[in-house]
Amino acid sequence: MKVIAAVLLCLLIIRTAHGQYVSCTNPNQRTGYCVNIPLCVPLNSVLAKSNPTDSEMRFIRESRCLVSDQSDLPFVCCTPDTDYNTTRARPNDEVIHSTLLPDRSICGGDIAYNQITKGNETVLTEFAWMVLLEYRPHDGQQLRTYCAGSLINNRYVVTAAHCVSAATRARKGDVVSVRLGEHNTSAVVDCLNGRCLPEPVQIAVEEIRIHESFGTRLFWNDIALIRLAREVAYSPSIRPVCLPSTVGLQNWQSGQAFTVAGWGRTLTSESSPVKMKLRVTYVEPGLCRRKYASIVVLGDSHLCAEGRSRGDSCDGDSGGPLMAFHEGVWVLGGIVSFGLNCGSRFWPAVYTNVLSYETWITQNIRP
Repeated sequence: MKVIAAVLLCLLIIRTAHGQYVSCTNPNQRTGYCVNIPLCVPLNSVLAKSNPTDSEMRFIRESRCLVSDQSDLPFVCCTPDTDYNTTRARPNDEVIHSTLLPDRSICGGDIAYNQITKGNETVLTEFAWMVLLEYRPHDGQQLRTYCAGSLINNRYVVTAAHCVSAATRARKGDVVSVRLGEHNTSAVVDCLNGRCLPEPVQIAVEEIRIHESFGTRLFWNDIALIRLAREVAYSPSIRPVCLPSTVGLQNWQSGQAFTVAGWGRTLTSESSPVKMKLRVTYVEPGLCRRKYASIVVLGDSHLCAEGRSRGDSCDGDSGGPLMAFHEGVWVLGGIVSFGLNCGSRFWPAVYTNVLSYETWITQNIRP
């Protein structure tokens, strides 16, 4: 009877909270509402136990959600759910590689891997899948760029959800186009040692698909797809990046080397006109989660990496790629999501782990 009463009370709270709290998704992918934890009977009753299990406490931590409130009490996604063994995403070996995605003969480029030190400039056609998102400010002035993305086929760009969210659009304006084939934003035509590229290509945005669970939990599901208004013609300066399933990647190993690139803030300026690159190293999930434990709960869908001597992804790099060079091609491993104190040795940068979202990507692209 106590369990039934608790569930009924929780349902009552959810009904009365409908007008006050935002909807959310709990770790079992069930829909509820963000409420102060004392108002959520099932989860609060777990805290009242003298010896809650590890799975129960993990479920509570992973149920935390973000709302606009000044309360010191944590908010959780409240549902009548009492199954505290959280549902895992599909194993990576079940990811089906879509026929809409290019194979390794097309994706990932052919530029030889080289050692990367702090803040090196890229060469002209390096990381040719990188795009700049173009925003139209509300004052009607000329287009501006704030975030980046990665071309994954001839019609789609993957980026961070926070780059195209309602909150960002309210501040920066609507994302109306993407710019491909860019190297130096201060030059009309990019040239190096007498070699010049065609002018960058601008393509309008047809549709933006934000992950349906973005915003229900702080810094989770930070991924979005941008469908372009027309197909992209591949060239030496415009080509797609490979996804992990293209080369059979299923997990990241300790010591894994990555490269992050973008036009974001450097140590000497607010942004870089030239596309820069930086080598970073995989940070073990347990270590990264402990570092961020007082701020946000991280999970398998996050990937952490850090550079040496204040090297890091920074403001303006958001949405851009974290890449691994594997079996002769570049693979999209992560999407620049967030971090603290850019370049700090204590705070690794946090990326959306593409391994966790390949199924979502393939389910949301079309010809």
